[in-house]
This record gives sequence, structure tokens and C-alpha cells, in this order.
Amino acid sequence: MITPKSVPDLLRVPVPIAPDQQPVRILLCGVLPGVNHIIHQLHVRRFAEAGEWSPPLLSPVQGEVIRILVRYWRSAD
Repeated sequence: MITPKSVPDLLRVPVPIAPDQQPVRILLCGVLPGVNHIIHQLHVRRFAEAGEWSPPLLSPVQGEVIRILVRYWRSAD
């Protein structure tokens, strides 16, 4: 698997989905220590394992990174 080097590359990576689910991407943007701190806090609150987030990707904002988590939404149809 190719490691994405940018946010557009990461968003193009196919995500496995079931017919009744839709992917939802959650983005954290900011300085790397702050982003990693929030990821740790979300892990402590059992929202997501830290390893589920993408690696840090360069943000268009100087000095910041973006990390992405994919979750799935199931409609109540």
C-alpha cells in the first residue's frame, strides 16, 4: 500500500464500506503536539484508538499538520 503524502492523496484512498454504511472523515488540524494530545484524550474517552488515525500530514497552514480518522454512519432508513 502506498503511504499518502498529502491530504488529497489520503482522501483518495479507498475506504471499505458496506452497502448500508457511509464513511465519515474526522479531521484534526493544528500543531503536532496539540493534535497528538487531542488524539490521546479521545483514546482515553474510548472514542478511537490512537493507531486508527492517519499519520501526520502537512497542512496548508504553515507549521500545522492534519490527521484523519474514518468512522462509518449507517442511515436509519
